[in-house]
Amino acid sequence: MFRTLNIRQAPYLSWQSIRVKMMLGLFMIVIPLVAFLIYSNVYAIHTVRTQVAESSKDLLSLYRSQVDARLQEADNYLNGLMLEPELSDYNFYTEPDERLFVKQRINNNLSNSILRYSVLDGLFVYLPADNDFLYSFQTRSTFIDRMYLKDYIVSDVSKSESLQRQHMKNWYVQRSGDQTYLIRFFVMPNASVVGAWINMNAFKTPLELLGIGEKGAALLVDDRGNALVNQSFIRDKGVQIKLDEASYYLTGEPDRYLTVGERSHEGDFSLYAFIPEEKILQQLPTLRAISFILPFASILILLLGLVLLRKTLLIPLNRLLKAMNRIQQGNLDTQIKQFPTSIEFLTVNDTFNNMMEQIKNLRINVYEEQLNKQKAELQHLQLQIKPHFYINTLNLLHTLARTKQMKLLEELSLYLIRYFRYMFQSNLSFVTLRDELQHVRNYLRIQELRFPGQLIHEIKAPDFLLNTPVPPLVIQTFVENAVKHAITLDDPVYLYIDLEMKEEPQEGILIQIRDTGPGFQEKIIRLIEKEERIVDEEGEHIGIRNLKQRLRILYHGQGEITLRNAGPHGAVIDITLPFEPENKANYNSGGTA
Repeated sequence: MFRTLNIRQAPYLSWQSIRVKMMLGLFMIVIPLVAFLIYSNVYAIHTVRTQVAESSKDLLSLYRSQVDARLQEADNYLNGLMLEPELSDYNFYTEPDERLFVKQRINNNLSNSILRYSVLDGLFVYLPADNDFLYSFQTRSTFIDRMYLKDYIVSDVSKSESLQRQHMKNWYVQRSGDQTYLIRFFVMPNASVVGAWINMNAFKTPLELLGIGEKGAALLVDDRGNALVNQSFIRDKGVQIKLDEASYYLTGEPDRYLTVGERSHEGDFSLYAFIPEEKILQQLPTLRAISFILPFASILILLLGLVLLRKTLLIPLNRLLKAMNRIQQGNLDTQIKQFPTSIEFLTVNDTFNNMMEQIKNLRINVYEEQLNKQKAELQHLQLQIKPHFYINTLNLLHTLARTKQMKLLEELSLYLIRYFRYMFQSNLSFVTLRDELQHVRNYLRIQELRFPGQLIHEIKAPDFLLNTPVPPLVIQTFVENAVKHAITLDDPVYLYIDLEMKEEPQEGILIQIRDTGPGFQEKIIRLIEKEERIVDEEGEHIGIRNLKQRLRILYHGQGEITLRNAGPHGAVIDITLPFEPENKANYNSGGTA
């Protein structure tokens, strides 16, 4: 028992408390500076946000005006095209040859005009009288685009008056799978349809030139707030599109973006720019000046703080460290002398002196714990030799002696000697993988002699792994379990042991043990995963449970054992061990089991 500490009593928060001294000193120096910095930063950031938002909005408005102007030019061309005699009077041409020449002239008109309107992907004229779809297109237009537009105009637009009333007023957005189009059409009195289309991907490159930085984005948005291009930016950055915001707003998680938008006057779409806040702060002169001054201010604050810390903290700590050094040198009679200091260090000093008096008593308890550990290791060794295995092998020796099968008797005796020699030296923390596998072969050969023709095994291990240290009995425990529960007198049991190098998620060894027996009961698998006790009519089973605990201690939780059933029958055990070749002090690096 520790004696009661004789500590000077004083109020917890007094002038002699190190906490009060530190807090008062720091508050007096830091609070005015922090308040000024906060005010300056908030005001400067607000000002820069407003300036950047206005500048970006002006730039976005300029680009929107350019787009609207080009769309208006295309509208003017389409209106003029409808006034062409070839198109307005097309139904009055009755001769087939005459209609063919008219369509040729219309087609030439479209081909010549598409070169003047680079913003457009294509122009089209649909003549329902002959069910002819005439069009011209830019080289960037794809065959899929053209076929979709043809099918959409011929099958939907020309046959739906509601669709015509809804969309004939201006340019509108039309989606097809992962493609988005901007479409404009007019329906003439003779039911002919003239129009143009733009694949929204054509706006991608110009939008990237708006100067919003590599991490920012400029998007086209429809009238419902859905992005028409670069949808992955909305999804990955967690930003929101707000159609009703008049000025700017901040959005995004975890990175924040200043967002401005401009609605088109010619179509059902808007332009939005997302500028990263970090790009805005890089342009903040006030913050740059503060960043330049702040190191000098920090040095001054540090000097003032060190003077205070030296008196209230560093000198008492130095006394404590000197005492620790004397203890490290073996002087366990060290005591810290009492000096006028803060309450906290008075407590530490008195506690330290009292603790040193108790160490002598604690050393006796350590010796007792070491003795208990040695006893536990001895018990562990005793548990390794299973009584039923020992009795069965003696019975087999007796049977072979009676039947005078001397060669088998000699072979069995040799394998038993090797088996028990390995078991009696298994108090080592690690053995080589070669010795562990040889021990498994000895055990399996003994079982093959016990059950002729009922056990067939195969072991595969790369040579470069054989010197790797592993805990003893890590494989043999599961092999013995498989032999005990899988072998019957009906069908032979196949047992496979495969070892290989594992590189992901970290370098290690994968040991897989498979058999063709009945497999595990689901209840047993759950109990082993939870490391709970397994008790049945044969008693308590502790082998696998003890092995999992050993691996957790030896590998600091990195070793792993997984049990499962294979289809249609059989059991599979996967053992994953960290790869630590030849770096364990306590293991047998040579020898033969």
